[in-house]
Amino acid sequence: MAERFLVGAGVGSGVAHGKAFVLARPEAALAQISKPGNRIGMIAIQKAMVAVAEDLEKVTTVGDAKDVMMALAMILRDPVLFDVVKAHLSEGAEAADAIRRAFARFARQLESLGGYFAERASDLGYLANRVVAELAGDVAPIEFPAEPFILVSDSISPMDAAKLDPKRVLAVITSDGTPTSHSAIIVRAAKLPMVVGLIGSGLIRTGSDLLVDANSGQVFLDPTAERIAHYANAANLDTQVIRLLEDDREAPVTLLANLGSSFEAAGALAAGAKGVGLFRTELLYLGQTEPPTCEEQFVEYSNLLAAFNGKRVLVRVLDLDFDKPLPFLKEAGVGKYANRGLQVLLANPEVLDAQLNALARAQAANPKTELWVMAPMVLSVAEAQQFAKLARAAGLKKVGVMIEVPEVTEAGVIEGIIDAVDFLSIGTNDLTHYALGKSRHVAGDGAVAGTITLAETRKPEVFDLITRVIAAAKAAGKPVGICGESASDPESAKLFIKLGVDSLSASSALLPQLKAALLAG
Repeated sequence: MAERFLVGAGVGSGVAHGKAFVLARPEAALAQISKPGNRIGMIAIQKAMVAVAEDLEKVTTVGDAKDVMMALAMILRDPVLFDVVKAHLSEGAEAADAIRRAFARFARQLESLGGYFAERASDLGYLANRVVAELAGDVAPIEFPAEPFILVSDSISPMDAAKLDPKRVLAVITSDGTPTSHSAIIVRAAKLPMVVGLIGSGLIRTGSDLLVDANSGQVFLDPTAERIAHYANAANLDTQVIRLLEDDREAPVTLLANLGSSFEAAGALAAGAKGVGLFRTELLYLGQTEPPTCEEQFVEYSNLLAAFNGKRVLVRVLDLDFDKPLPFLKEAGVGKYANRGLQVLLANPEVLDAQLNALARAQAANPKTELWVMAPMVLSVAEAQQFAKLARAAGLKKVGVMIEVPEVTEAGVIEGIIDAVDFLSIGTNDLTHYALGKSRHVAGDGAVAGTITLAETRKPEVFDLITRVIAAAKAAGKPVGICGESASDPESAKLFIKLGVDSLSASSALLPQLKAALLAG
């Protein structure tokens, strides 16, 4: 099968390659467990809540993971919660329904508080299902494969996360959840690679071949031999290379990291990243019925800038794609670029304004960090001019655009775009796809089809476009970087450096290998 490329939010760091084990979402029994309002039913529910609390308290773990278990147990022992369950029973609800409604009420209260508390709300759903399962006697343990595997699920409960055996579980992937969920905290503490909020996870089947990069939130389904070898080389640096990385020499060009969440910052810094060359903001928006508030965005951006204090952080505003439909956005454009890039944001000015204002606030709160903000998939000089005008009006100091379509590299067009902005970033993934006429669309599954190889970026029909863009930027005296997959390929990277790029941005897992290759000449 052709390689497919999926993206979510990375948790922690690390790379894993192995076969998938897909765990179906557990559905607790909904059969009638007790009669409505029956006192015996109330006692049974209370015993079930206590039993689940005791199970949580018995889980062998330490540190943050232990704190999570204790916090969940305290919720279950809260007499106020049990009183709400009793109230629903007295109103005529079945036991299972009464439990779920009571826990859902508490979850809504947490969601209304926003931020950290809102992210804890998902734990209440897990606890409700676990109590119902206990009451129904449906608590059989999951039977995992004997061989090491990558766990794939809609979600994973904190208790199940705490019981994962790092010797058997290579990585964890979920379609739901956030990097700050209790389950994510536990998996990160176990030092397992994890990707949450994965778009297109429905394509994965038990036995599917997966390459998981928690550093960048990337998952490759049916990865090519080239891709596997590329990551394997990065993970198996010999002693000589390690010594090379430990010296004080700088690479001949600034090496930056591609990130999807502020929680990936620690891994990037540990890998030697000098900053961020692409921060994907989509994960703040995905799965939402309403856009994130300006305050919610400010917190994430500020955390990111604080982590890279004194360094450069390049943030890409929301990049809508066919695989990331958002119900609160109006559609825009026609043809192959429909509903992609900046044109969508310009058609939804309130969403763009909120994001730009949040970024400006984060910039003001972290003055030592150099914030650069760029627009995705610009299609014309007019679009570049309009974005620059809006971003600067919001108070942003460094404004740029991504070059991702062949049309904007034409003479006269690229010069006009450069004149409107402060910097360029070349997205080699999209540029290569479009230049070679490869479709990125897979109807309804959320994946990118026809994934390019690293060598394809070096084909003349692509490389000539990149050369033209770099030359135009240099002539204008403006910075230009590469943030696509080819930036991590040493052979391509050396060519980009000869052309005069100012920076290369890649997954933090690949940065040590890249630096070593560049220093070796």
